[in-house]
Amino acid sequence: MTWVKSEYAGELAVLSTWLVALAPWSASVFEVSNLTVVALRFLPFRFQFIFGATLDNERPFLWAWEVARFQQSAELTLAGYAGFAAFLLFAVPFALSLFYYFEEERLTDALPVDPVALFGWLLAGVAALTLAATALFVRYFPGLTVPVGAAVAAVLAYVLLTSEQAD
Repeated sequence: MTWVKSEYAGELAVLSTWLVALAPWSASVFEVSNLTVVALRFLPFRFQFIFGATLDNERPFLWAWEVARFQQSAELTLAGYAGFAAFLLFAVPFALSLFYYFEEERLTDALPVDPVALFGWLLAGVAALTLAATALFVRYFPGLTVPVGAAVAAVLAYVLLTSEQAD
């Protein structure tokens, strides 16, 4: 089943990439000792809010490359590295989306593959990495973790990969 016709596939590829950039790839919440912790993980950074107390050395904002260093277990460190790898991989479709937005014909002519399929495969890779990291957070992070943007990236990658390709 085709979700998008070929004349709109390029625009959807750009919009999909930007939506993945804006959505947090996972969100976690847990409570311990009258503290509520909410963590929102975006591709380039993580926000963590602690309600109920002020902690010494609290780091509410971390860049993606800093997250692994602040984890409490090897599994969560691996989740941090997977999130950072997703950020690095995502830089490729994001840069391509900016170029594609302004120079669609030039990029289409320069690439040996269909750009929409390329966006789909790159977003699928981002989805796989963020879903793997989310699975580690679900297993080893206390509380509830939801793969918000990871699921969005997977669905959008599927839509792009099944769209009608231009002839």
